[in-house]
Amino acid sequence: MVRPAGHQATSQEPPFTSVRRTRLFEGVVAQLRTLIKEGRLQPGQRLLPERELAERFQVSRASLREAIRALERDGLVVIRPGAGTFVSEEGFDAAVEALAQRLLEERQALADITELRLILEPQIAALAAQRATREDRNHLLAMLKEQQRQIAAGETGAAADTAFHSAVAAASHNQALERLSAILVDLLAPIRDEGLQTPDRSLRSLATHRAILEAVQRGDTEASRQAMQEHILGVQQGLAQGSEEAVQHR
Repeated sequence: MVRPAGHQATSQEPPFTSVRRTRLFEGVVAQLRTLIKEGRLQPGQRLLPERELAERFQVSRASLREAIRALERDGLVVIRPGAGTFVSEEGFDAAVEALAQRLLEERQALADITELRLILEPQIAALAAQRATREDRNHLLAMLKEQQRQIAAGETGAAADTAFHSAVAAASHNQALERLSAILVDLLAPIRDEGLQTPDRSLRSLATHRAILEAVQRGDTEASRQAMQEHILGVQQGLAQGSEEAVQHR
């Protein structure tokens, strides 16, 4: 357990540990979610002030705020302006049920985003196959290796997944498409990890990224288009499966 210098813990305090991950806020979310689930943070209990909580986790206050917002979206905490952040009175089970329902309700939105991706990204990949420079291809390879490293380290590989798609868009050398791709990355950010939550899904994503890269390296526009399409459809399948599993475990 990590504590700021000079701090004396009491036996009632939950055991916070420092967080060291690429996306630090996810580690904070995971710890707080577990503490709430186990009842070590009780319904209605006020969390420590922002500065002190950030010191306990050894993360920036920006990362802590991002974590608290994520927990608030999931219904696990309530932010009361001027008073602080409190564990939801409804409890963990109610929050999980609400989250599962939200996943179901958002299926149509996810379907719309997938449809947009299927229109744009295969063509972006085809252009990348035509226009990628040696530097572009090297950058894509580096992103693929980073995704492989993240997965081997037990992570989802979502950060490198995002970087890979951004690199494909950059390799198209079309600024308008690159900007549209950046918008898609922002839209998908809250759900990208969800689609890669299991090792099998992460490895499938890595394999389809490798197929895209190999097609781009060969300059094969049709194979690049097809590989990107298969990748997006695979992601859609993973998200649908994840939503169904969430409902089954309510």
